[in-house]
Amino acid sequence: MIRNGILTITTFISVILFPWPLTVLLALITSLYEPLVPLAVGLFADTLFYVPQAGRFPICTLLGFLTSVMAVFVRRQLRASPVR
Repeated sequence: MIRNGILTITTFISVILFPWPLTVLLALITSLYEPLVPLAVGLFADTLFYVPQAGRFPICTLLGFLTSVMAVFVRRQLRASPVR
Protein backbone atom coordinates (compact mmCIF):
# COMPACT_ATOMS: atom_id res chain seq x y z
CA MET A 1 0.00 0.00 0.00
CA ILE A 2 2.76 2.44 0.89
CA ARG A 3 4.66 1.41 -2.25
CA ASN A 4 1.74 2.60 -4.41
CA GLY A 5 1.66 5.99 -2.70
CA ILE A 6 5.42 6.47 -2.96
CA LEU A 7 5.40 5.53 -6.65
CA THR A 8 2.51 7.88 -7.35
CA ILE A 9 4.10 10.83 -5.55
CA THR A 10 7.46 10.13 -7.21
CA THR A 11 5.80 10.11 -10.63
CA PHE A 12 4.14 13.48 -10.00
CA ILE A 13 7.40 14.97 -8.73
CA SER A 14 9.26 13.63 -11.76
CA VAL A 15 7.03 15.72 -14.04
CA ILE A 16 8.57 18.82 -12.50
CA LEU A 17 12.14 17.75 -11.80
CA PHE A 18 13.18 15.08 -14.29
CA PRO A 19 13.19 14.71 -18.10
CA TRP A 20 10.08 13.30 -19.75
CA PRO A 21 11.50 9.82 -20.54
CA LEU A 22 11.97 9.15 -16.82
CA THR A 23 8.45 10.39 -16.13
CA VAL A 24 7.06 8.07 -18.79
CA LEU A 25 8.98 5.13 -17.32
CA LEU A 26 7.75 5.87 -13.81
CA ALA A 27 4.17 6.25 -15.07
CA LEU A 28 4.37 2.88 -16.82
CA ILE A 29 5.75 1.19 -13.70
CA THR A 30 3.13 2.83 -11.50
CA SER A 31 0.33 1.83 -13.89
CA LEU A 32 0.97 -1.80 -12.98
CA TYR A 33 -0.28 -1.03 -9.46
CA GLU A 34 -2.55 1.99 -10.00
CA PRO A 35 -3.98 2.10 -13.55
CA LEU A 36 -5.30 5.68 -13.42
CA VAL A 37 -1.99 7.33 -12.46
CA PRO A 38 -0.82 7.86 -16.10
CA LEU A 39 -4.05 9.73 -16.86
CA ALA A 40 -3.64 11.91 -13.76
CA VAL A 41 0.02 12.59 -14.58
CA GLY A 42 -0.92 13.50 -18.16
CA LEU A 43 -3.55 15.96 -16.92
CA PHE A 44 -1.03 17.40 -14.46
CA ALA A 45 1.67 17.80 -17.13
CA ASP A 46 -0.71 19.41 -19.62
CA THR A 47 -2.01 21.80 -16.97
CA LEU A 48 1.46 22.65 -15.71
CA PHE A 49 3.04 23.25 -19.10
CA TYR A 50 0.04 24.69 -20.95
CA VAL A 51 0.93 27.06 -23.79
CA PRO A 52 -1.92 28.32 -26.00
CA GLN A 53 0.23 28.30 -29.15
CA ALA A 54 1.37 24.69 -28.70
CA GLY A 55 -1.65 23.07 -30.30
CA ARG A 56 -5.24 22.12 -29.98
CA PHE A 57 -4.98 18.66 -28.37
CA PRO A 58 -3.60 17.88 -24.91
CA ILE A 59 -1.05 15.25 -25.96
CA CYS A 60 0.04 14.18 -22.46
CA THR A 61 -3.55 13.63 -21.38
CA LEU A 62 -4.34 11.57 -24.46
CA LEU A 63 -1.23 9.43 -24.01
CA GLY A 64 -2.03 9.03 -20.30
CA PHE A 65 -5.56 7.91 -21.17
CA LEU A 66 -4.28 5.33 -23.66
CA THR A 67 -1.76 4.03 -21.13
CA SER A 68 -4.46 3.78 -18.48
CA VAL A 69 -6.74 1.84 -20.83
CA MET A 70 -3.91 -0.57 -21.67
CA ALA A 71 -3.06 -0.99 -17.98
CA VAL A 72 -6.68 -1.84 -17.12
CA PHE A 73 -6.81 -4.34 -19.99
CA VAL A 74 -3.54 -6.01 -18.97
CA ARG A 75 -4.59 -6.23 -15.32
CA ARG A 76 -7.92 -7.76 -16.31
CA GLN A 77 -6.20 -10.35 -18.51
CA LEU A 78 -3.71 -11.24 -15.78
CA ARG A 79 -6.47 -11.75 -13.22
CA ALA A 80 -8.47 -13.92 -15.64
CA SER A 81 -5.56 -16.23 -16.50
CA PRO A 82 -5.62 -19.61 -14.76
CA VAL A 83 -2.95 -20.36 -12.17
CA ARG A 84 -0.88 -23.43 -12.94
